[in-house]
Amino acid sequence: MAHPVASRGTAAVRHSRAGRFLVEFGGSLPGPAAAGAAGLIAVELLVLMAWGADTRAKAGAGSAVRVGADLWLLAYGASLRLPAGPVDFHPLGLVLMPLLVAGSAGYRLAAARAERHSLLQRAMAGRLRLPTRSGMAIGKAPGTSRVVAPRASAASTRVSRRAAALDVIAVMVAQTALVGVVCVAADSPAARPALGAAVAGATMLSGVGATAGVLAGHRRVRAAWRLLPAVLRVPLAAGGVGTAALGAVSALGLSALLIVRAGSVTAAANGLGPGVVGGFGLFAGQLVVLPNLVVWAVCYALGIGFAAGPGLTLTPASAAPNVLPDLPVLRLLPTEPLPSWAWLVLAVAPLAAGTALALTVRRVTPGAALGGRLSLVLAATVVCALLVGLLAAVSGGGVGVGAASRLGPAPGWAILATLAEVGMAGALATSVAELVRRN
Repeated sequence: MAHPVASRGTAAVRHSRAGRFLVEFGGSLPGPAAAGAAGLIAVELLVLMAWGADTRAKAGAGSAVRVGADLWLLAYGASLRLPAGPVDFHPLGLVLMPLLVAGSAGYRLAAARAERHSLLQRAMAGRLRLPTRSGMAIGKAPGTSRVVAPRASAASTRVSRRAAALDVIAVMVAQTALVGVVCVAADSPAARPALGAAVAGATMLSGVGATAGVLAGHRRVRAAWRLLPAVLRVPLAAGGVGTAALGAVSALGLSALLIVRAGSVTAAANGLGPGVVGGFGLFAGQLVVLPNLVVWAVCYALGIGFAAGPGLTLTPASAAPNVLPDLPVLRLLPTEPLPSWAWLVLAVAPLAAGTALALTVRRVTPGAALGGRLSLVLAATVVCALLVGLLAAVSGGGVGVGAASRLGPAPGWAILATLAEVGMAGALATSVAELVRRN
């Protein structure tokens, strides 16, 4: 039987540990919450500027604030239920904001924790006398009277995985709670945000961003990457490179199309009569939609096309409809089917992706046999196809029940097309490179 005094001592230690944990965790919450609130304020300011510049606006400032909150919630993956129909289209340019906010908050938490850990390690070693700025410490070198600023070794700045996980969870809890509060506060008959979708999107986006930021803050990105076995690391790296190449070629083609059709886009924008401030808001709206158009251009280059309205799929063999949403950048959509020779130009995108994928596999597997490299190319193609399918899924959606009620590519067809086209290009590039090496 345990002694009563010893039992009380053990309980006191447990309570003190729980208290320190709660204090430490609670102290980590204000920073991520403030970062998320700063993003909300930035969106609100843009909306209020556009509202104040629109002399035709009949709604009050309260309605403008709710619109800003709804746009901010769309960035976190929320869907809106309006009287005119649901809104589940999410501009990918806006979706980048939660990732950057969570990443910066996680980085600051991790950097501050690493700094405290470094100071504690040096103090325990008897090297710390007086902390100064930039994490330096003023002390005396052993056996001398010279004042030095000792540097912490890499091992002394490492923190436990539990502490890093605590920083990630703090960012996730703070920003998800903020999204939930704003979602409830912004609910009105004019627009009802979906709480479940908003919380799920905030949890996922803040988790991804915070994980990247915390690893960067602790300078453990490479170490975490090396923890993966090579059989996973090589396909993931090559699949990411192939996806980036596919997006880069498609973005280049979209930029060329924007230069060629700049006149029609400008005419459509002037026809809306937005004014100076309203024109800035219109430009910002089109800018955040451009990443969606890049993903649609990827699917267009793959030949599967994308939905441009209810019952209409725009492919290289079809033309854009006459009725489009009032967004000038959508005037980039092709107005007539492509000629037969243009299909060869479209083939550049999957060919470049497959070649980049195959060369990445070849670079990281020196001396490997052809069969082993082909199997890794196949695995990397699967990764690339899943990434393209994910991008296709998040880039689409709908606005209302009219011409914009169905927009974006089909994720399933995007995966199948990427597997076939990028996979064949990667296998061809791998085989040609092997023949060149043998000759």
